[in-house]
Amino acid sequence: MTGTHIAGIGVTPFGKHGDRALSDLGVAAAEKALADAGLDYDAVGEVFTSSSMAPPQTGLKVAHRLGRTGIPVTAIESASAGGMVALRQAVWAVASGRCRIALAIGYEKTTALEPGGVVPAAVDFWDRFPPQVHYAIEASRWLHDAHCKPEVIGAVAAKSYNQARLNPLAARRNDDEVTVEQVMSARMIAEPLTKMMCHASVDGGAAIVVTADHRPRSVAVAAIEQTSWPRDPSWPLAGPCVGPPSQITLTAARAFDAASVAPTDVGIVSLHDMCASEEITALIALGLADTVEVAELAQSGGLASGGRLPTNTDGGCLARGHAFGATGLAQIAEVVSQLRGEADLRQVSDPRIGLAQAMGGGGSCVVAMLGR
Repeated sequence: MTGTHIAGIGVTPFGKHGDRALSDLGVAAAEKALADAGLDYDAVGEVFTSSSMAPPQTGLKVAHRLGRTGIPVTAIESASAGGMVALRQAVWAVASGRCRIALAIGYEKTTALEPGGVVPAAVDFWDRFPPQVHYAIEASRWLHDAHCKPEVIGAVAAKSYNQARLNPLAARRNDDEVTVEQVMSARMIAEPLTKMMCHASVDGGAAIVVTADHRPRSVAVAAIEQTSWPRDPSWPLAGPCVGPPSQITLTAARAFDAASVAPTDVGIVSLHDMCASEEITALIALGLADTVEVAELAQSGGLASGGRLPTNTDGGCLARGHAFGATGLAQIAEVVSQLRGEADLRQVSDPRIGLAQAMGGGGSCVVAMLGR
């Protein structure tokens, strides 16, 4: 147990914010989180910011717009895991006694990028391929080993779109229910992944207030663990944009142990799903379901809000949208909303323990356990 609490959450709408300054998104999310906690910025002792692509000094710009209080401001970059890395730093700033209240803020604008994501000037052979190629290879291998058809991945994607319909902050909100057939008939990106199985690149901001004291509507941070790419002879070093599934398993095992809970205690899950297939492989790596179970859950509605293992109930990266540095904090905000019983139409029935997992390019992984 960390002895810390999440007292405030703030998330901007995820989508296109072309004319809005990047720092505006961070400030808006932070102000929402502080208001949610019932705190003024003057009470904050440290700030940690996250972005993959922000210009230099953006973190300071965001913090100074909130108030010039002279506190430490630390900017973090860790790709898709960056938001949860910032949260880990905020948690330990409070747990260590350095401050009583810390603020983690993530912000990103990705909609102006070339299709396919962020890849600097190509240097090596694999730099010339978008991340979806990695996930397509992993998905094909899983389908082969599990003796499943791509429709299982299609069912996960359809679920995420239909959960996003219940989330007013999500980027992809379809008017009508999305079917597996729609997902499967979408344009092929990298076989077996269609366009509707791949994440939405969006702009957005998210923020979390961490406190030493329990406050009204607080959620406890039972554990938050972080790893980098471990040695795994079965995982190629050339090509993959993220670390092996064994890294997720390692990080999760540490988090379960630190929180003194078991996988069967988890009632709500928010995980990194750059492609819908990653939701399947991550659930297995986290120890929350085996191959047979996850296929059954995906096709029976078991991963939706009313299912046995509610996962990415806000639509996930797939349909809420993936704003890199803000994504991990948006995931945490969804778990907190569910544990508070404040998720409206997507509310899960009485969750006690929530798990959030983020996987970042280059091999960064964070798993957080939250409870009430």
